[in-house]
Amino acid sequence: MTGGHPWDGIARIALAPLPTPLVRAERFGAAIGAEVWIKRDDIGSIGLAGNKVRKLEFVAADAVGQGADTLVTAGAEQSNHARATACVAAALGMRCVLVLGGDRPERLGGNLLLDECFGAEVRFVGSDDWGEIARALADTVAATRDAGRAPYLIPLGCSSPLGAVGFAAAYRELVDQLDAEGVSAAEVWHASTSGGTQAGLILGRRLLGRGPVVRGVSAGVVWRDPAAALARHATEAAVILEQPVEIVPADVALDTAWVGAGYGEPTAEGLEAIRLLARTEGILCDPVYSGKGLAGLVGAARAGRLGGPVVFWHTGGVPVVFDGRYSAALGDAPVT
Repeated sequence: MTGGHPWDGIARIALAPLPTPLVRAERFGAAIGAEVWIKRDDIGSIGLAGNKVRKLEFVAADAVGQGADTLVTAGAEQSNHARATACVAAALGMRCVLVLGGDRPERLGGNLLLDECFGAEVRFVGSDDWGEIARALADTVAATRDAGRAPYLIPLGCSSPLGAVGFAAAYRELVDQLDAEGVSAAEVWHASTSGGTQAGLILGRRLLGRGPVVRGVSAGVVWRDPAAALARHATEAAVILEQPVEIVPADVALDTAWVGAGYGEPTAEGLEAIRLLARTEGILCDPVYSGKGLAGLVGAARAGRLGGPVVFWHTGGVPVVFDGRYSAALGDAPVT
C-alpha cells in the first residue's frame, strides 16, 4: 500500500494514544532463548487499556453515527471487552448493558468491579454456555429497544468485521515500528478467543504484503470452526475497506494446545509464563487471556520452533489479576 490507508475514510473515535509502545524484552528473551519484542496494548488508553479499545474506536463511532444511545454486549464474568465497552460508553455519555455468563458473585473484583464503576447495567445469564449467552444477548437487545432506547449490538469480544478493521490498522502500526527499530520480526504472537484481533492482523498483513506471520494462541473455544470464523471476519473487513482480498481458513495459524481446562481456567504453563515475564521485565499478563498467549510463545521458544525475532502482542487484561479467584491462582504459583 502507498499513500493513504484504506481505513482512513472509516468513521473513528480516538480512544487510545497511538501508537502504543514496542519494547524489547531482553531479560525475558534471554530466559527463553529468543529475541522478543512486546507490543504494549496493555497501557495507555482509557479504562485500563487493552486490545479491545482499538476495535471500539471504529465500532463506537458507528454506533454514534447510527444514533444509538445504548451499547449492548456480552462476555464472561471477567470479560476485558465488557469492561472496555462499559468505559467507552461512559466516556461517550451512553448507556451500557452487559450480558455476562455465570451468576453474580458475592464480592465484586477485577473487571466486574470496573464494569459497575463505569455505570454499566450488568445482567447475568446463570450459565457459561456461549450459546445461551448469545441468546440472552439477543433478548436483551430486543428488550432494550422495546423500552424505548436505541441499542447498538456489539458481538462477543467486539469480534466483527468492523472491529477487525481496527487491527488491520494496528498491524501497519506495528510494522512501521519494527521498520524504525531495524527489526525483521518473523512472527507476532498473541492470545486469541473470539478472533477479531487475529482476523484484523491477518488482513493487515495481507494488505501490506509483508511483515511477521500472525500466530494466535487459543485461550478458549468460542467457534465450532475458529479458522473459518476468523477468515470470514477478515474477508468481510476487507469488503468494508473496499479491498479485493479474500482470507481463507488456511491463512489462520491458531495454536490450541494451551487452552487447558477451558476459557477462564488458569493453566500451570500460563502462570509460569506470567511469573517469568513479571520478574524479568516488570510486565504483567493475566491468567485468563494474555497469559495463555504468552505460554504458547514460551513453549514454542523452548521447543526451538521460533525462526527469528518475534513480537508478543500484549492484549491487556491486568484487572483480572485482582479478582480473588485469579489472584489466588497466581499466589499459589511456585516461586522459581
